[in-house]
Amino acid sequence: MKHRFKTTCLEPNKLLDNCYKLSTFMNRLNKMAEAQEGNGYGWTSDEFKGDGFEAFIEVMINTMQGDKRIGIRDYAPWQGKDMGIDGVGTSNEPVSKPVTVQIKYRSNITEELTTADGISNFVAMSTTSDDYKDAHMVYFTTAKGINRNILEQMYNDKPKVFAHKDIKRLVDNNAYFWDMFRTEMGI
Repeated sequence: MKHRFKTTCLEPNKLLDNCYKLSTFMNRLNKMAEAQEGNGYGWTSDEFKGDGFEAFIEVMINTMQGDKRIGIRDYAPWQGKDMGIDGVGTSNEPVSKPVTVQIKYRSNITEELTTADGISNFVAMSTTSDDYKDAHMVYFTTAKGINRNILEQMYNDKPKVFAHKDIKRLVDNNAYFWDMFRTEMGI
């Protein structure tokens, strides 16, 4: 794992021991974030949750890079200035293309993401960057998804979206994924 969460999560056992469901991970991540807020660690509760979910997605993509449902290989967190892209990879197709990834953690799994959530920065950066203008765009979110009108009318259905229910299907009771996540976190 390349994400900084590996070193900023001070109690990975508390987060991941006997964890085999997305809901368990989210509940524990929320509690840890609340407990660490204001303790001088230098990040907010939302930043901690976002980092935790970005690390989760990094491990999920790399563990399942042969899975056609995800379709991404060679994934790594974004190293540039934070302008909307959280990670990059390559499509898992015979003629591969770059892939840009945006990751949005939301504790409320019934809400939809809108432009108020900063999702347009990702599309703008992906489509205007010389290296990624023809890239596949993929959102991963614990929210219900992206507002349908925004996805269809603003983005012309170009970004692929993995919402809470989709991620749940991929990871719930998937012992291999959870064991890999624990290993990547140093457990």
